[in-house]
Amino acid sequence: MPKTPLISVFWLTFMSLSLCMLVAALQAAPPDLISPTSSVLVFGKYSALIFSSFSVIFSFLALSYSINRVVGRPLTLTTLFVSTILLTVTTLLVLAGAEPVSANWPALAAAFLMLLRSLGVAVLPPRGDISGLKEAAGSIGLSVATALGWWAIDPASAPMAASVTLLMSWPNVIDGINAFADKVFQKAALASGARELAPDAFSRIANAKEIVIDKAAVMSGPDLVVTNVMAFNNEPKTLLAVAASAEARSDHPVAHALRQLATQWHVAVKDPDRYKPAAGLGVVALLGGQTVVIGTTDLLKELKIDSFTADAIARSLEADGKTVLRVAVGGRVVGVLGLEGTLRQDAGVAGRMLRAEGLVPRLFSGDSHKTREALAGMLGLELMDDPLAGEKVQEAAARSATDTYPLVLSLSQDRSALELSVCATGNAQGNGVSIEPIAVSDTNDIGAFPALKALATRRKTLAVQAKRLLTALWALAGLSGVFLLAPLGAASMLLGVCLAILWVFARFSVADTLKKSSALA
Repeated sequence: MPKTPLISVFWLTFMSLSLCMLVAALQAAPPDLISPTSSVLVFGKYSALIFSSFSVIFSFLALSYSINRVVGRPLTLTTLFVSTILLTVTTLLVLAGAEPVSANWPALAAAFLMLLRSLGVAVLPPRGDISGLKEAAGSIGLSVATALGWWAIDPASAPMAASVTLLMSWPNVIDGINAFADKVFQKAALASGARELAPDAFSRIANAKEIVIDKAAVMSGPDLVVTNVMAFNNEPKTLLAVAASAEARSDHPVAHALRQLATQWHVAVKDPDRYKPAAGLGVVALLGGQTVVIGTTDLLKELKIDSFTADAIARSLEADGKTVLRVAVGGRVVGVLGLEGTLRQDAGVAGRMLRAEGLVPRLFSGDSHKTREALAGMLGLELMDDPLAGEKVQEAAARSATDTYPLVLSLSQDRSALELSVCATGNAQGNGVSIEPIAVSDTNDIGAFPALKALATRRKTLAVQAKRLLTALWALAGLSGVFLLAPLGAASMLLGVCLAILWVFARFSVADTLKKSSALA
């Protein structure tokens, strides 16, 4: 695909050619746009049909170079199909010897239909919220009913009435209803703390009912602090030396916390002879000829090490929301380590605000059930199912979330930003939903995500209202075509009215939207 400036040149070229062909078609069979029933002057038997066909072709080429996203293709292809049918109808009428005043109307309607669709898609790029196929089917049904009704009254007027009805009621810009509003709401989202937004972010956020929050996203930083070193038979320094040495090769936050405390206590740290991490569970190392295990009770059970005494001690620490690790040497538990991080001051507020916006916030953490229960209580979040060994937040959300497309809030890999993504669950996993972030904020702007949900919900409400208004307008315009009260040229003015309505809807929401987003930030 050519670069953007070249795309604009191609689009303008094909749109100009399409418009020229439409003018030529009107000159070949020029109906009076004020009075559709007036007589026409025929320059050639097939002139209006040929020029209209070229207008349709050039309009379709312009569409291929306009900002016609994948989500806009259904209505575009439907419009092309209907235009082809209209051109075919004119061909059959001409071959059947029908009067040009009747035969040329479907072809002219086809040219107008494709030209207006091309213009509408360029001005309002489809957003995917509304396909428009249902409304298009209604327009076709009304047109067919009009043709049948006029055929019984005045067969010569049937092609004209059906063509005008179809053109006036066609939902050319319905799938781009949010194009104007998106600019306004994106500005509000940036004001509320969002740094980046995907094109379909508002749609996905508005439709979500659940959000899974990774524990790392609600911590003030990646650092953990060792708060408890409880040795059963040895000095705490000895226990710390063993644990820090076993974790000497690890880059995990737990290892950093142990090495930091060892430095403060002036404890020597040795390099283990062997080191093997157990994802999500802990580590197994060989130190001084003895096997050292540091990890959760699940890891000890897996290695058939009795941790009954350690578990009893761990419960009180876990009740305070701490991460508790058992330390075993030579197959016997010798102590317990307690670690904790600092929660964001606004994490609990963000959880309550997400719930107030209609989302069910759930906490994901690889800690024990007791620790997760305590953290969830502090933050006002719901608990998820127990995580599997080594499971990441996206995998946990896909496995146990109740919403079909839940949101996932996590820390970026480089820990420099908060990322909001969409995860597919159950049967929806085969729909190719990308786990790429749809919204990004700085790590200190967790409040941006409740604001995004509020904005997305308001945007969806405005879209529904705009859709109802435009649909009613198209229905009314279609009825004017049924009774031959509007000429073909009125469709151009109708498109302008629709654009003006959507612009007013977008501008109307500016002040209130920005005010609400600022309050949420």
